Amino acid sequence: MNEKIFTWLLTTIFLATACSAEAQQARVYTVGLLRAPGGLAGSAELKGLRDGLREAGYLDGQNLQLHNPSVKTYDELRPIAKEYVEKRVDAIVTSGGTATSIARNATKELPIIFYQGVGDPVGSGLVKSLARPEGNITGVTSEAGDQFYTKRLELFREAIPSLRRVTLLYNARGENAAHGMRAALLREFAPTLRLKLNEKPAKSVADVDDALRKTSRENSDGVFVICSSLFSQRTKEIHDTAIQKKLPVYECDPSGVSIDALLSYDPDKYSSGHRGAWYVDKVLKGAKPADLPVEQPTKFEFVINLKTAKQIGLTIPPNVLVRSDRVIR
Repeated sequence: MNEKIFTWLLTTIFLATACSAEAQQARVYTVGLLRAPGGLAGSAELKGLRDGLREAGYLDGQNLQLHNPSVKTYDELRPIAKEYVEKRVDAIVTSGGTATSIARNATKELPIIFYQGVGDPVGSGLVKSLARPEGNITGVTSEAGDQFYTKRLELFREAIPSLRRVTLLYNARGENAAHGMRAALLREFAPTLRLKLNEKPAKSVADVDDALRKTSRENSDGVFVICSSLFSQRTKEIHDTAIQKKLPVYECDPSGVSIDALLSYDPDKYSSGHRGAWYVDKVLKGAKPADLPVEQPTKFEFVINLKTAKQIGLTIPPNVLVRSDRVIR
């Protein structure tokens, strides 16, 4: 081959490779977060997600645009999801079962990754199966199966031997079928613990406030909250009212125990967010959600608030206390 032609070919290949690498480095990925109302900007799961993305090489404001709108009502989520679809973001990342359902209804094409708040994606119709999602949605569940709720109610009963009547707060809006399924599960399981449930389905914050007003020591021995961002909007009010009425609260979020709930048994939210970043990285690099099996949490934390127990005049049995991972005094 002519030496000049050979040199020209080498130069052309080098320049093409350099341009390709530069273009690849210049790629800015767009990820839209869709978070339920009441989600804290500094929450453990969001911190885990951000840290995981940074460790994977995604720097917000450089090679990543991470849209994180804050909303006050569920109705605000729909136009945001629609905007993400219109802008063709590279991925929609969701927190909360209702937010994930809204994203699913908005698109069957864009990748959707849930990292928090989805307890039973199969039962909710989000994926075909955990091993084979078979759609555009995958992620990390917030539960190790809905049966996990029976374990929580059992722990509540063990921590309060005198517990007989339980006020059950659950989201009845309907977008996320898992809430009703969990309530039905507890309804069936409660009699085995000799517990009577006083169900308080809520569709709005006003319903939560109404349930709190109607709950007292005359009709309840404790309050059990089925995880939902609907209640996170009233976390402080729930706990303040319960303490005022001398009622223990089972909280589905360890952060709620720090705000005066009695106890919680929940997956580690930072770990869930961090693992969610792994899914985002895989999708941005070309993987399809259908090929990424849904994972369930493996790390859990049992938290007891002894300060709250003292405020409401309750003594936690030693055999329950010794099993806790963290005690707030």
